[in-house]
Amino acid sequence: MTPPKGKRHTDEDVEEQSMSDEGVGNLFSGGRSATPSALAGWAAPPPAQAQPVAPVTPVPAPAATAAVIPQPTREAVQEPEPEPLDDADTAKPVGFYVSQNVAARFRKYRKQNDVTHTQIVLMAVEAAAEKGIAQAVEEARRTPKFQSKLFAVTVKPDDTDLRGLGPVQLQYKPTRTQRSIIDGLVKESGLPDHTKFLAIVLDQYLPGRRDV
Repeated sequence: MTPPKGKRHTDEDVEEQSMSDEGVGNLFSGGRSATPSALAGWAAPPPAQAQPVAPVTPVPAPAATAAVIPQPTREAVQEPEPEPLDDADTAKPVGFYVSQNVAARFRKYRKQNDVTHTQIVLMAVEAAAEKGIAQAVEEARRTPKFQSKLFAVTVKPDDTDLRGLGPVQLQYKPTRTQRSIIDGLVKESGLPDHTKFLAIVLDQYLPGRRDV
C-alpha cells in the first residue's frame, strides 16, 4: 500500500536528521554541540616556540687615530766611498837593538849622508838580500866557544851571540809593505826575531870597523 501523504517520518529518518543537524562538530566534542571557541582552538596553529636570543657582544668604539703630520721627504745622502789607504800612511815605528859600535856607525852615517833611519835600514836589508841571506847570517856568527870535530854536527848554532847585537835601541818606520818584505827575509834567514836580523845586516852594511 502507498503510505498516505503527511505521515510522520520513521525513527531512522528522525535519527538521520538529528545527526545532520548536529553537524561535524559533535564528532570531535564528545557528542556536545561545538562552540565557536572550540572550533577556533582546533583550527588555530600551535603557538611557535620562542627561539633563544644570542647575546649581543658590544663592539668597542674605534680608538681615535692621532693625526699624522706628514714629514718632508729627505733625499738619501750618498756617502762617498773611502779612498784606498796609501801604503805610506801605514808606516809605524819599530824598535830594534844593536851593539854600541853599530849604533855609533849608524848615527854617523845618517848625519854624513842626510838620510833617515828608515832609509838606512832598507838599504842595509837590500844589500844583504843581494849578497845572500844565508851568507849574511853565516858571517854574523862568531866562532863557537865549544868546538869539536866529532860533535860539530850536534852543536846548535847560538843565535844570541851574533855580530851586531847589543843593548842600544834604534828605531825605523817601515810601511806595511816594507815590513812584510823584511818579515819574509827574516823567515828565510832562520833567525828567531826581527831585531837580530837587522843588527847583523847593519853591521855588515855600515862603513867602519865591524864587530868582532
